[in-house]
Amino acid sequence: MSRRRFLATAAAWPLAWAAGRASLAVEAQAPATSANPSAATPASAAAKASLHAPTRYAFVADRFSYAISVVEIDTGRHVDTLSFGFRPRVFEMARDDAMLAVGSPEVPAICLHNLQTRQTHRLALPSPLYQIFFVPQTRLLAIGMRDQVGLIDYERLSLTVLARRFDSPRRETALNTYYSLLFSSFSQTFWVLDELRPSLWRQPGPASAAASGASGAFSWRENWQQSWQEAWQEIDLAAHVPGGSGLGIGVASAEDALLALTVDDGSQGLLYFPQTGRVCSTGPMRRSGHTNEPLLMPYIDAASAHVLFGDVQGHMALFGLDDEAARSGQREVRPERFVLDFSPRVIRSGWLDSTWIIGGDRALQLQSFADPADRKQFRFREAVTGIWVTGDSKTALVTLDEGPSRLYRYDIRTREPLAPIFVPHVAMPGLVRMGSNNSICY
Repeated sequence: MSRRRFLATAAAWPLAWAAGRASLAVEAQAPATSANPSAATPASAAAKASLHAPTRYAFVADRFSYAISVVEIDTGRHVDTLSFGFRPRVFEMARDDAMLAVGSPEVPAICLHNLQTRQTHRLALPSPLYQIFFVPQTRLLAIGMRDQVGLIDYERLSLTVLARRFDSPRRETALNTYYSLLFSSFSQTFWVLDELRPSLWRQPGPASAAASGASGAFSWRENWQQSWQEAWQEIDLAAHVPGGSGLGIGVASAEDALLALTVDDGSQGLLYFPQTGRVCSTGPMRRSGHTNEPLLMPYIDAASAHVLFGDVQGHMALFGLDDEAARSGQREVRPERFVLDFSPRVIRSGWLDSTWIIGGDRALQLQSFADPADRKQFRFREAVTGIWVTGDSKTALVTLDEGPSRLYRYDIRTREPLAPIFVPHVAMPGLVRMGSNNSICY
């Protein structure tokens, strides 16, 4: 997947660096420098209060400085501010451990911060970081770098890089990447979407030690070491992409049963069922224009029963897969279509997968799964840049582009706004993460 959106802010890098150094009173210890990539922060970091509270604390990243501000979502209290020496353009949190991983396409390194001990390790990488996936019930995380996929054992601070490269001979800038990495958390399978041609690449992973019944403290590690010696498997989807375009972005269901993909030229979205090889198309999506990445990241709900595609012009395509006949192919699946009156950017769901939460250009819409006409819309002067849904699926946390330093909260059950939370030390909130959410696909 091309990451040309990072070029849009490249010109602001010197200003952001100066602003981050001048204005932030950062409370976390500075991480080790790249001269000693596996070095840790001083022992004094252990004296700091634990930040491991998956249902209480939200981590909000600044788009233009080094800050990640930590706030308590119920009280609005500011808890801490973290900094790792670069803009946190990519960061994720483990759902079953106290680990935070932070990276950036501008830096060939990753910072691993233990939220309980408050110790940070900085690990050098062969190239900058674009994607992070924690592997459940292990101490592993998969990473998508500029042209390679890797696996980090954060307990041993070791990195394994797969030999295969996903690059282009027509590379124009160091900030582009020509693939997108997907991860199925239950089956622990990795997928690569090839941007240059309509191909999927599959790397099966072992089941976790608990799921497979393996015993021994390091069984999961040994299983992974064996699994990643296998070659990538290529799946050709050219028959379903008449224009010959490569693949864009997508998401995999947790149990390896379903992938939702976009075609890179924006012409259509695809559902791929790995067990049968069946492919379903949204039909034509983008109507006009040459917008980069015109299709949104598709959304699969927690039960893999609903899949929603959309383009930036507001054309939406919803697949219902809530019966076995639809999932197995015994019943033909056709998308239900509806049109939004704003340009969407982010799709999420909430309140026990009954409500769509769609944010975009100057609008946020909460809409019933069952009836597109049953909706409530909130209008802003700014665009929605991020949405996070809490683990109980009752609250949506929203950030706005170029708006105040606020984390906006919405009660999904009542569809009413809650009091916003002030986010100190952050000039422009971007990514929001918590240690829990309502969909294991995200």
